[in-house]
Amino acid sequence: MRKWLPVIILSAVLLGASAYWFHSKPYDASRLVQMLPPDRSIHVYLNVAALRSAGILDTIAGSKSLEDAEYRKFVDDTGFDYRKDLDELAIAFRDGDVFYAAQGRFNWDKLAAFAPSHGGKCDQFICTTPGSQPGRNVSYYMPRSGTLALATSRTASAGDMVGPGTWHDAPMIGDAGLWVSTPPFVFADLNKMPAGTRSFFSPLAQANAAIFTLGKASNGRDGFELHMDVKTRDADAAKKMAAQYQEVTSLLVKMLERDNMHPNPADLSGVLVAGKFEAVESQVIGTWPISKAFVESLASNVDLGGGKEEKK
Repeated sequence: MRKWLPVIILSAVLLGASAYWFHSKPYDASRLVQMLPPDRSIHVYLNVAALRSAGILDTIAGSKSLEDAEYRKFVDDTGFDYRKDLDELAIAFRDGDVFYAAQGRFNWDKLAAFAPSHGGKCDQFICTTPGSQPGRNVSYYMPRSGTLALATSRTASAGDMVGPGTWHDAPMIGDAGLWVSTPPFVFADLNKMPAGTRSFFSPLAQANAAIFTLGKASNGRDGFELHMDVKTRDADAAKKMAAQYQEVTSLLVKMLERDNMHPNPADLSGVLVAGKFEAVESQVIGTWPISKAFVESLASNVDLGGGKEEKK
């Protein structure tokens, strides 16, 4: 028995090291998204660390001086600030509820203390606290080191719907700063969309699925590129949809020329007229160049104040 003791000890050490490595190693983008409920949802993935290193995060988030007092108190109480502590974020929007899976640096002791001090509680592994709106709850827990699962919902313990899992069709995300997957029902009612974008989104109501990815521009160009991948029922449907997009883009160009206007890369007109489309079997591929000026212009018109409570 003694001669096997070193082997047993070494095996235990290796198993312990393997378990520690598995539970501390960050998920890749696909695994992080698969922590979210898979059905009836709009799914979003943000590589916050990449946006931060590219200098875009501060542009989107705005000045620290504009952050409300409630958010600043949350930062002070928990020690968590998304500007420096959040690396990746996956979000699912479903039936009015929002689910989050985040990777970064979290102080669980402070997070656990936050709920009881704000009218909530921590029971076993999950914490819940009332949301900023009546009938809404925030629930959260840490399923593994460096990973926070969180939900804002009408259900008090919806946070436990976020956790390690495997979808039937794993999402292919790659090297993206922003990735969005949308089911077709999202485009059935476009009344809330900006008028100039409705003709671009309306064909997607007939698609099986649509994925949008924002990443670095190809061919060494400055700025970014928005990539659209639409799955249709067959090759004929794909050809028809690609032709629709080409026709809508051409029509927009003619309208601008008629009004003696020039596309501006810093606004939506410059983005939409530069779109390129092709049908590849049963898929439609679209690309739009996105300038940094457009991102800055878009961010300057976005009010992020309403989302501060959701970060609990």
